[in-house]
Amino acid sequence: MRILQLSDPHLVAADQGLVRGRLALAHVEQALRVGCAMDPDLVLVTGDLCQDESWGGYVRLRTALTNHVRCKVALVPGNHDHPLLLDAVLGRACVTGPADFVVRGVRLVLLNSHKVSSAAGQLGLAQLQWLERRLQCSERRDLPLVVALHHPPIAIGDDGMDAIRLLDQDSLEAVLRPHLALRSVLFGHIHQHWQGHWATRPDVSLLGCPSTLCSFKAVQACPLDRAGDPGGRLLDLTSDGDLQHQVLRWSDVSPSLSGIRGRP
Repeated sequence: MRILQLSDPHLVAADQGLVRGRLALAHVEQALRVGCAMDPDLVLVTGDLCQDESWGGYVRLRTALTNHVRCKVALVPGNHDHPLLLDAVLGRACVTGPADFVVRGVRLVLLNSHKVSSAAGQLGLAQLQWLERRLQCSERRDLPLVVALHHPPIAIGDDGMDAIRLLDQDSLEAVLRPHLALRSVLFGHIHQHWQGHWATRPDVSLLGCPSTLCSFKAVQACPLDRAGDPGGRLLDLTSDGDLQHQVLRWSDVSPSLSGIRGRP
């Protein structure tokens, strides 16, 4: 099963709307053209879908997905999102978090880490309890498992970003730790490639995704030596749990009016 992960498009209601000096809609359309040419089974967008949290911004995303994507689409909200509007505009066409579903023998669990009026994320007790119950499902327990959310479930080594990561990351790790089928946790928010693991589960890849819009100063070297370019990630998983992944980069579609350094 092949997943195309994109993240942090930061769309706005206007077609020509600029975010951080870049045309947000043109950038996400470029990402979809490049990524969908690789024939994914699932397009996953890990949050900060709509910078201005507007109905129009989500309509722009729906149109872009309709025009470019021919497979299942999964979306999780980020801090720059309005979860109710997201569900209202895209909930019938896409899977939105929280959700638990299977694609070609791989189980995916989407989580909602949006915290009202906060750049940091939080799952909350109710969602963590829901996750724990879902993971007890005997019919899906042995399927390779991928979990996706917006906020990093671990410190990445950047003081600013680490201050606004997932606030209840220890609770998430505790819920996920016993599940041996877990192969990866995917996240956005950090606008850069990042790869690591929990000390308690070194076999589980924690993977941060570049933004389709703009990059922040990188903590780790980009494997493609293109840390400033928009990008995404491609993941291939087999039914026996083997995971291969690679960073994707493509050329910017418009000149940036701002520097590489930024914040979500």
